[in-house]
Amino acid sequence: MQNISQILQSDSLVKLVQKENFVGWAYYIDYEKAFVMTNDLWKHNSLGVPHNCFLVAATFNPDEYNQTPNEEKEVLLLRVIGSCKLPQDDDLVRTRVDHFQQKKSAFDTKDYDDITLNQLQFGGLECRVLGTFYIANGVLKLGSDLESFASASRLKLYRPRKDALDTIVNYVDPQRKQKSIEEAKELGLKKTIESFPIGTVRYTSTERIHRQANEAVPVRIQPSDFLARRTAVLGMTRTGKSNMIKQLVSVVKRVADQGDTKVGQLVFDMNGEYANANKQDKGAIADIFPKDTVRYRMMSAEGFEPLQNNFYLQLEEGFSLLCEMIIEKKRDGSNDIKTFLNISLEKPEATDFGEIKKWNVRVALYRALLYQSQFKAPPNLILKFEANEAVRKAVQQTSGTTIFKNPADGLTPAEAVDWFLALRQAAKPVKKTKKRKVGDDDDEHDDSTSVAADWLNNKDDLVAMLNLLAAKNNLDTPIAGYKIFFDAKEFHTPNRTKDVGREIYEHLVNGKIVILDLTVGKPSLRERLTKNIADQIFTSSMGHFIEGKSPENIVMYIEEAHNLIGKDADLDDTWPRIAKEGAKYKIALVYATQEVSAMHPNILANTENWFITHLNNHKEINELAKFYDFDDFSKSLIRAQDVGFTRVKTLSGSFVIPVQIDKFDPLVEKSKLKQ
Repeated sequence: MQNISQILQSDSLVKLVQKENFVGWAYYIDYEKAFVMTNDLWKHNSLGVPHNCFLVAATFNPDEYNQTPNEEKEVLLLRVIGSCKLPQDDDLVRTRVDHFQQKKSAFDTKDYDDITLNQLQFGGLECRVLGTFYIANGVLKLGSDLESFASASRLKLYRPRKDALDTIVNYVDPQRKQKSIEEAKELGLKKTIESFPIGTVRYTSTERIHRQANEAVPVRIQPSDFLARRTAVLGMTRTGKSNMIKQLVSVVKRVADQGDTKVGQLVFDMNGEYANANKQDKGAIADIFPKDTVRYRMMSAEGFEPLQNNFYLQLEEGFSLLCEMIIEKKRDGSNDIKTFLNISLEKPEATDFGEIKKWNVRVALYRALLYQSQFKAPPNLILKFEANEAVRKAVQQTSGTTIFKNPADGLTPAEAVDWFLALRQAAKPVKKTKKRKVGDDDDEHDDSTSVAADWLNNKDDLVAMLNLLAAKNNLDTPIAGYKIFFDAKEFHTPNRTKDVGREIYEHLVNGKIVILDLTVGKPSLRERLTKNIADQIFTSSMGHFIEGKSPENIVMYIEEAHNLIGKDADLDDTWPRIAKEGAKYKIALVYATQEVSAMHPNILANTENWFITHLNNHKEINELAKFYDFDDFSKSLIRAQDVGFTRVKTLSGSFVIPVQIDKFDPLVEKSKLKQ
């Protein structure tokens, strides 16, 4: 006889076998599959056997577990993947045909005799072997395979419901659970966080029977599965991808709050679904977490911060973007442009006074060039730099005015343009200003003009920018000049004092939810801005890691991911690097797309969490079937288009679970915050 302790330990295994839900016998089994004989009555009593549903198989009687031989103390976990023929099916088909041929009308009530009817009720199910439940050291464990099988075994099959199904779909291996606790501590979670429900088990699109009100079984996810991990949200438009992402944002926020830590979240909102309330959700993320959400947009709007940088103040960022656009569009390959591309606007050390003076002149000229290119200047912007008296005199004489300001006292951008244009003219060679005297070798030139030229000597960067400012080369031949910068005006805003990338990173470090509303602006503009922001975040987190510091947790959400980390993407580019290396720097990536086959295979192969809704063609299904046991759901994924009907595989889960994801409801989410 077993002692009480042993009986209690085995309870979790025995409870998986529910006698009232018996559905049949296994008449064939191997390491991969099992074929089951079932009956219409047994299926009816267990509320049906839907496609893709879980079944458990055992030889023991749960009421007599004490007498069960040790080798039989296990429960096999199976998934129904289709039907199969029984040996007598061909004969039974003939019986049915003969019976229907004898019918006089469609409503003829004459039925089979009892013996024949009993035979006709039997059918076959094909099942995939998912693993084996057993007890080890008093703990319920699940092996992901079949250790052995007896061909002559009397395996009885049951459809798990309620508590038994809850145990199966929410099972986490004890070692994995312990590891997740340790990982949570490493990620900065100060408290143990329980798993969060995201939806309920759903096997098929038709849910008339198996999802009755008292049959809905919640599916939970482990919080640590999504921090510093990659998560794929795949499926067609309007099948629930956005709803899933909103749920994840909400879950991660609750995890951070309950774990007493900060987790920054950055949403690249291509369609405005997260930044703004809509009729479907009756609210937005910003409404649920108003104090912890910061929204950005590429146009002025109440409640939104400007997404662009101020080129006048964020010098290096703006200059870098200008250079990228020039190189990308292959505009004007003149020497002036080549020189401009190699200019440095990085500020020298404050103690290097000589270099600081040169830098002030260079920056003032660069800002004048921006102004000439119609970049709107910030209010009250004043440009200051030093020029000696002789140079100022030359500029004043060339300008033809006697009221020319000293740039050390400050110039407006418009005045700076005039000053630098006059400087350029003053430095040009001029005709003789005095007649040749007897004995002179050369004509005399104006001394002030020579001073201006000398001042620009060996300053190719200034000369190049002066030429761009005047739209003329050294020979005064017209060139495009400052006009090549016109396309970059959309990237600029005068209403910003801090670099947008650094500002966003600071928000993320402080645990904020940052939403970038990218519905406004050209696609090329959106792509460039998002890439620059992502690059700054990745570089900053990597910098902390390299310095031996622990980076803050950040979760990034992107849609239309195939455009950013497609199969032809360079793995050294920004987005692929985030997807490939971000976990090392505590950056989690949640990417959504409907084109699985267009994604980079390296990224797919290293994705830990999967949420798959409806896909509409076999090419995408075949690509998905390469991963885990998604092949079992190929037909269902093509056929079922129900919103939120998702197949889920998480890091802690041992197999794919079909789930109806809970609808994102702002009112429900707000109520959770009060609990």
